[in-house]
Amino acid sequence: MTGSVLLVGGSSEIGMAVLMQLLGPAPHQVTLAGRLSAELWRNAEKLRDAGYPVSTTEYDATLDTALDAGALDKLLDDACADHPLELAIVAVGSMSATSFAEGLTVNGTAVASLLHALLRRKPAQIVLLSSAAAVRPRASIAAYSLGKQLADSTGLLLGRQTGVRVLVVRPGFVTTRMTAGLPKPPLASTPEQVGRRVAAAVEAQKTVVWVPGVMGFAVRVLGLVPRKLLPAGWR
Repeated sequence: MTGSVLLVGGSSEIGMAVLMQLLGPAPHQVTLAGRLSAELWRNAEKLRDAGYPVSTTEYDATLDTALDAGALDKLLDDACADHPLELAIVAVGSMSATSFAEGLTVNGTAVASLLHALLRRKPAQIVLLSSAAAVRPRASIAAYSLGKQLADSTGLLLGRQTGVRVLVVRPGFVTTRMTAGLPKPPLASTPEQVGRRVAAAVEAQKTVVWVPGVMGFAVRVLGLVPRKLLPAGWR
């Protein structure tokens, strides 16, 4: 990396795993944007210990500023004040929103607004962490699924319109803090496995990658099965 690198969702385990796979030699600046938390500070220190120049800034997808073009432009101005933005990783999302409306905003509307702002900067690469649930929504996580659907579609559409390389990442179940305590289904993966798949997909200049690779096939097969025949959590 020769320009600036931005990770939005700076406390995300998956986002950090992707970032560490893609960074390579130290870029001019790495910015972690996210809710101010112990996880954000720990991730910043981890990068500094590895020799990367790091700054942090606040980004909260539940706030009105996440939908404000001016506020988003300021965030990006600060992230690439001295050097062009080369790589942006968007790892924003939550399955524990306090309401259906907040779930749609955090996972969808806020991410779509952020992608619009990012694409105006024309970075070399954007990596959007979507979900298999964007392709096959589930009733048990309806707001999360529908929000991810919006973000997923926005990334693909804007990538085609602007010519910026956008990689949409569709993992299934990933073992993280967010999924702790949930039953571990077949085809579960780890953040590190997601990171390695993303790195290979970026190298190959793909627009979509499933994690694991067989997940895309599994989703298509499930789509052929009447939902009433599936376990409740899969419907």
